[in-house]
This record gives sequence, structure tokens and C-alpha cells, in this order.
Amino acid sequence: MAPQVRVFLLSVLLVGTFWCCSATKQLNMTCLASTECVLPCNFVSDGVGVRIMWYRWMEVVSCTRYGNTSFVEGHNSAVDRYKNRTSLYAEHVLEGNATLVLRNVTPRDRGRYICVTFKRLATNESGIVVLDVKAPVQEVHIELSDEAVFCRANSIYPEPTLAWSTDPPTHAGLFYNKTNTEQTQLGFYDVESSVQLKLVENINVDFICNVSSDRNSRSARLKIEESIQTVSGGEIKIPCSFPAEVDTFDLLWRFRRSEHIMSMNVSGLQRHMSVSEDWKIHVMDGRSAWRHLKLPNVAPEHQGTYTCEIRTSQITYVTQTDVIVAPVSKLPLLIFVTLVILSVLMATSYGILGFIVCKLRNL
Repeated sequence: MAPQVRVFLLSVLLVGTFWCCSATKQLNMTCLASTECVLPCNFVSDGVGVRIMWYRWMEVVSCTRYGNTSFVEGHNSAVDRYKNRTSLYAEHVLEGNATLVLRNVTPRDRGRYICVTFKRLATNESGIVVLDVKAPVQEVHIELSDEAVFCRANSIYPEPTLAWSTDPPTHAGLFYNKTNTEQTQLGFYDVESSVQLKLVENINVDFICNVSSDRNSRSARLKIEESIQTVSGGEIKIPCSFPAEVDTFDLLWRFRRSEHIMSMNVSGLQRHMSVSEDWKIHVMDGRSAWRHLKLPNVAPEHQGTYTCEIRTSQITYVTQTDVIVAPVSKLPLLIFVTLVILSVLMATSYGILGFIVCKLRNL
């Protein structure tokens, strides 16, 4: 039998034996997705050399040697999805520390991890870590598009729930929502839902979407403002729904849903504002942008949907407003010119008529 095969079979045997008989050493732990997770493992070191194997079920997570390991034959490579994602505290290994650092954790990494150590005297001391991974709700996005209100949240674990409500409250039967949840290849859940506006077109309400997991919940609230109509060259104030009790938030103004206008970070009395280069000549006073966006001298290219988004620790407030810019009408000018011409013609006619009358009187 080849040395590599013997080493692998020995490893499997040791893992299986330990799995069955050492439940008392099991450690349960939870890590947040996308972070580093530290899986502890300690052993009695002889200070000479050791080979450390980490397994998840029967997959090789990590295989490393430290010191003099001439007594070990062969090598087991980690499976592809763990390559370049693990490390050990190299300077402390020969002190008895076989702790594994696992980076960029995803829900696919959940499961039972087994640490096996090989020393010169062929003794093996191992540990078991049962890892759970959580991915809380980070952001909830809500917007009006194509006569429907859409809500979505991504990269959540375990599977979240999504619920709609309105302010003021309305009867649930007045609108119909469709929700779809999908799991990605990495084990995260993405959820999206929509409410058709045509079923509630005569109801003036704010739509609230709440997404919850077993760890936390977040909400997004959409207010649809009346359209603003103006003429080219006019000045407008686009409203932003702002909760008065909030003093720490992030503000973002967008045009046509994707074009960045300006952003602001507010924490107490401290404010940091940034206006896009393309909009600096259009934004009159960005300091009050959390109340409204003031635009002077609007032009036809400013027509479209404006979105104000205020993010707090628990809820995101979104305000959408359609702006309609009409060109300056030429009709009033045409009427004015016509009246002037008519006045001149009438004055001229009266003058000629008066001259003729005077001539006739003198005859």
C-alpha cells in the first residue's frame, strides 16, 4: 500500500473514532458571515514537530507541518473552496496551539470541524468545533417602479421573512404582494417582494417593508410625493421625508434611481457632505438636503424621478418625487408682439384718419 494511502486511511480512521467517542470535547460556536472565524484547538506539544489536519466532515480544510515532521509521509491538500482561506498561528503551533483561522465565512461553511494532530510518538490529540454561521439583515431596499413598489434584501442567513404594512394602516385585502426567496450557491438567502400600485391607486399611504431573520430585523419606508411641475428656468424644492427624532443618519440623493447627486453623513452636530461634480452647479443649498433639495434654473434634462434616502440603524426612509419640466411657452410672447403691432397699426390708422378729417374741414 502506498504511503500516501496509508496516511489518508489512518487520518480517516482517527477522525471517525474521535467523532464517535469524544463528544465531550465538542465546542459549539457561531460566526458572522464575511468575517474571520477562529476555531480553537490545543494539543500537548513535544516541541519538536507536528502535523495538523483540519477536516469538515470528510473534506480536508487544512494540512500543515511544523518543525521536524520526517516521521510523517505524504500530504493531503485542502479542497478547492478552502484554499487561500485558512491559516494557523505559526509562531505558536509548537507551543500546542493548532487553532484554525477561517476567512470570508459563508453559510456553506457551517458544520462539524475536526482537528487532528500527529506527533513523533504517533499520539493524536484532537478537538471538535461545530460551527454555525449567521448573516443578519444589513440593508432593505425599497422603490417605486412600473406601477409597483419593490422591496428586496440580500445575503441573509438563515432564511428571512418579509412583511408589508402601510401608514396609515389599510386592510390587507386592498393590495396583493408577491414574494420570492432564493438561496445562492454560497448558502445566503435573497428575498424580493412587490406590491401592485394599481390596486391601491386611490389610497394615500406610505409603504413599509420589514425583513426579519432570527438575529435581527430591518425596515424600509417609502413615501410617494405628488409630482412637481415647473417650467424651464424655474426653481423647485424637492421634499425629503425625515424623522424628527433621528440625529444620526446617512443621506443619499439620487436622480433617475442611479445617478448620484449628493450624500451626507450626520452624527449629532457633525456633518460631512459631498456633492457630485456634475450637480454642484445645480444644487443651491446642500446643508438643508435632509429636508428638501433646492434646484434653481431647472432645465428639461432635470426631468425625472428624484429619490431621497435616509438610513438609520433600524429603518431606511425613502422619498420618491417625479419632476416634470415644461419648456417656456412662446404663446404669451406671440400675443404681446401681436398686440403691439395692432396698437401701432391702430394708432397709425387713427393718425391718417385724423389728417384726412382736418384736410376736409379746411376745404
